[in-house]
Amino acid sequence: MLRMVVGQSDELDGEFAAREILAQCTDALGGREPQAGLLLASHGLDFETFLSVVTAAYPDMDLIGCTTMAPMSSAAEYAEGSTTLTLFASDQLDFTAGLGSDVAAGVKSAVRRAVEEATSKTDKEPALLIVTPTVEDFDPTAVTLEIGEALGRTVPVFGGGAAPDFPIAMPWLGGVQFYGNQVLTGSLPVLLVSGPLKVSVGVAHGWSPVGKTAVVTRSDESKVYEIDGEPILDFYRRYLGMNSEPAIANPLAILDHDTGRYYLRAPMQYDDHDGSATFFGSIPQGSTVQLAMATTEEILRGTETSLAEAMSGLPDGTEPEGALIASCAVRGFLLGTRTSGEINRIRAALGQDLPVSGFYAFGEIAPLGFDSTPSFHNETCVIALIGT
Repeated sequence: MLRMVVGQSDELDGEFAAREILAQCTDALGGREPQAGLLLASHGLDFETFLSVVTAAYPDMDLIGCTTMAPMSSAAEYAEGSTTLTLFASDQLDFTAGLGSDVAAGVKSAVRRAVEEATSKTDKEPALLIVTPTVEDFDPTAVTLEIGEALGRTVPVFGGGAAPDFPIAMPWLGGVQFYGNQVLTGSLPVLLVSGPLKVSVGVAHGWSPVGKTAVVTRSDESKVYEIDGEPILDFYRRYLGMNSEPAIANPLAILDHDTGRYYLRAPMQYDDHDGSATFFGSIPQGSTVQLAMATTEEILRGTETSLAEAMSGLPDGTEPEGALIASCAVRGFLLGTRTSGEINRIRAALGQDLPVSGFYAFGEIAPLGFDSTPSFHNETCVIALIGT
């Protein structure tokens, strides 16, 4: 059996927030001792005090997490500036954490350290890896590639990048990660769930590719210069008008040849000097791409599609005992006052009693299909249903 419980608070005082959340969680645990925690925190929270109170209450619990633009949960739905703590307890499963540091200096070694630390603490078969990494100062797709190398195709991976403070301003307040009672930057915390856990992951976004397919003919990691031999600005203006530039509302849809599905890459900035658009994640030269468009309603329908995919992947007779969500911060920007529609639609479909925990991340991590290695997504809603 798995018991997943969620507490949420909009308090910024670390002690008040921790005690409010622990009261919610302890009541829902019904006397069970949690083995692990997932903290999704507002940048305004007093992190150190919050963690000291939580780890004092449950000193043997493994805990990971990160900062988020906003959490969403079954405890208080969607609330900017709030914090959620999800606790897990089971008499069948092992929950073990690992940490990789200085990720930008060496992604491969950081991923290996984190995965090896987590796997060394259990003799059960890995069933799910939850990751909340930094995604700054390096190509974040490298994290998913290395996790795939370390774990293979059989272990589902769920997570999202630690979000910087919003609105982005100077001085820069980047993403923060949590590991036990530590407050970190530049790191990669992981939580491995091992044992007889059933997991099904849905991945969808709602954007539709438009126009003819094209090929990236000149790129350098996350910088794209030319598509079909023409400047990328010409490619965008062909569809969006002469005064337009690459913008997050119109990402590139990249064809994944292994699954036949499209994933998204969001343009972050356009450089007039060298004619390049920088995307949040690499786009290899030779990639098949199309421009992608979506209305707000189509974005929300993408949420429903993600959930339907996750539901369809559960083994017959399996009822989910919890749901984990990683949605993109850009979805929150574009949905605006309709952002709460994501969690509302998910809870309406799953029922109000199922524990749900999610966050608006800086890039989402999940496989594109069954028996495939994890991918790094932009502007996407990832939903993992878990149960025993």
